[in-house]
Amino acid sequence: MRTFHCTGFQLSRSLLQESVVRPLKRTAKRDRRYEMVNVRPGYLMIELENHTLARRCYFVAERTPPLEEYREGNQFWKPQQAAQTFQFDVRDTQTGAVVPFGELAGLLYYACCAKDSTVYQMGDLAHDQRVSLYVAITTEGEEGHAPMPLEKVRVLNTLFNERLTSPGKKVLILPDLFGLHRKITYEQIAVDFGLTSME
Repeated sequence: MRTFHCTGFQLSRSLLQESVVRPLKRTAKRDRRYEMVNVRPGYLMIELENHTLARRCYFVAERTPPLEEYREGNQFWKPQQAAQTFQFDVRDTQTGAVVPFGELAGLLYYACCAKDSTVYQMGDLAHDQRVSLYVAITTEGEEGHAPMPLEKVRVLNTLFNERLTSPGKKVLILPDLFGLHRKITYEQIAVDFGLTSME
């Protein structure tokens, strides 16, 4: 899972550490509704088709990213970027059900958006109330982009808010109903050291 910011191209280590490794302060472990499971390190691959210029991205759980150009039917795909990242699923501690999040490419922080955009204005207002606004960006396949379903977004919100260490802070994650996947570039992916421990 990546955290999108306005510069850089690094692994979002803090989110993984806060949610999986570090002891957490706000909620006792037994009281948490959700937990990360099946954490998989790998790469987010961004590819471009040579003739149609179609773009797609997907996750590969490999030690080194596949960077070779290849043919798929009549199409020729060329890797554009490979970003080190990780994927995870979420387990409901009450029912034992596991929710897969294979389509999640990362979280886009509101401040990356244009200042006159709806997302930026919403995030700026929310920030005044100690709420940090993110948008869940999903991977793009040949069939195009689909926003994350609301039920899965609710799970993400609960997962991360249960783990915040600063009293009074909140994270609000929204599905990409704004078409942001068309406006950002994956070069904007960067570490966000404040996602789960914002002051």
